[in-house]
Amino acid sequence: MEMIKYLTFFSAGRKFAIPFHDIRTVLVADKLQKIPEFPDYFAGSCLWNDTTVPVIDARARLGFESTEYTNRSCIIICETKFTVRNKLGLIGILTDTVSEMTELDPEKLQPVEAVNYEANTRYLTGVFAENGDVCYIIDTGMMVNDCDAETVRGAAAE
Repeated sequence: MEMIKYLTFFSAGRKFAIPFHDIRTVLVADKLQKIPEFPDYFAGSCLWNDTTVPVIDARARLGFESTEYTNRSCIIICETKFTVRNKLGLIGILTDTVSEMTELDPEKLQPVEAVNYEANTRYLTGVFAENGDVCYIIDTGMMVNDCDAETVRGAAAE
């Protein structure tokens, strides 16, 4: 069975992963420009290859306490499908720090179960253990598209 590659990162002391095939580049987190009237979990936008990329603050989006970002903070630029436009686009994920590239046997992936309505797992596609750490796999498309798609559609229709 073919191994799956992930880039791991930390936010709020927890380990997360993004499938490598979604990632376009990793940038140092600086010069973010606030985006007017965007939800609070958007850190702003950055420039990559002369393209303005909206950036989601992983801490804020995942419900963790915000903090000052440091010189180790990174923006992971990913390509994802935007529900509103029904096409691929770029999104940045602001993280505390990028950890490493890892390869995982798909048989080691476990589902992330929603145990009740408060324990929502909509941004996660799976979980695995690595070197004694629990690592959650992020669905970048859901981080930007879940409940916000209807809000954006409504605003676009007005």
